[in-house]
Amino acid sequence: MSTLFGRRVRALSAVVGTALLAVGCGGSPTPSGSTTPKIGVVLTYNLPGFWGNYFKYEDQYRTQLGVEIVGPKVANVEANGNEAAQQILDVRSLIAQGVQALIINPADSAAIGPALDYAKRKGVPVVTVDVARSQGSVYMIVRADNTAYGTKSCDYIASHATSPGTIAMVEGDLTSLNARDRATGCQAVISQKYPNFKVQAYQTKDWGTDPAVQNATTALTAITDLRGIYVHWSVPEDGIIAAEKQKNKYSDVGGSNHIMLVGNDGSPHECDLIRSKNLDATIDQPADKYAYYAIFYAKQAVAGTKYNDGQTTDHNIDPILLVPRAGRGSGPGG
Repeated sequence: MSTLFGRRVRALSAVVGTALLAVGCGGSPTPSGSTTPKIGVVLTYNLPGFWGNYFKYEDQYRTQLGVEIVGPKVANVEANGNEAAQQILDVRSLIAQGVQALIINPADSAAIGPALDYAKRKGVPVVTVDVARSQGSVYMIVRADNTAYGTKSCDYIASHATSPGTIAMVEGDLTSLNARDRATGCQAVISQKYPNFKVQAYQTKDWGTDPAVQNATTALTAITDLRGIYVHWSVPEDGIIAAEKQKNKYSDVGGSNHIMLVGNDGSPHECDLIRSKNLDATIDQPADKYAYYAIFYAKQAVAGTKYNDGQTTDHNIDPILLVPRAGRGSGPGG
């Protein structure tokens, strides 16, 4: 996927696209007599962009790695507004269907705890993907250094803005460690490196697209020295661009009075927005690596493979800052 994009900029810290943390969940997984491991998948969303890419790669790697995928259960589709409780029901349902391991994308990093505890009691190992848990035990966590996403995004805005001022940060749902880490990274780099800038944060419950666009619209109206908008994920970007145009505050990237816009995901659509000078930059989330290593470690768990807490791996991947190629106005090249 990265070959579609422009120049790569390494993370400021050791950013791990699959920053894997081995956490013992107690007991040994019992290998099944079946030659094809049966793995249940419990997700929060099936939104376009990042999750659209994830589904594509999940389908590819389940064949390559030789597993049967049951699901996915998608909480936002099943019980909009009560995703955390729905995921507990989904975990119980999949275990009742005889899955040997689970891949879970937690809707709420703490509220997923009872589901993880139930899986542990039933001897079903869990791999969490994209979002870490803050309660409960898991076999493995597959996620990125989300603090670096916030750091790189806000550093890019502040270092490219025409003058000091305010950055509006449209946060995701702060029940997710991802949103909290991205917010922390943004706030920290601005306070440490850019004393003439400040950050105005707007939380968006349930990562809702319309509320995120409304938050950005509020910022466009209320902040007189607005220099940039950092949105924690890619889906609201089109709506934010439309809001800028509706309020006569839009200009192409590089234009006079341009309000910078940076997102996170690295979806193909975002790259189109960069090429057309609508979006300044984005951070690529490695959906392919997420899908591969989530399935890989779920299969390892079924086989009874042991890992130690804190054990390092050889597949660390830095998030990539996607920006127009230097000296070219057309954005990332193919």
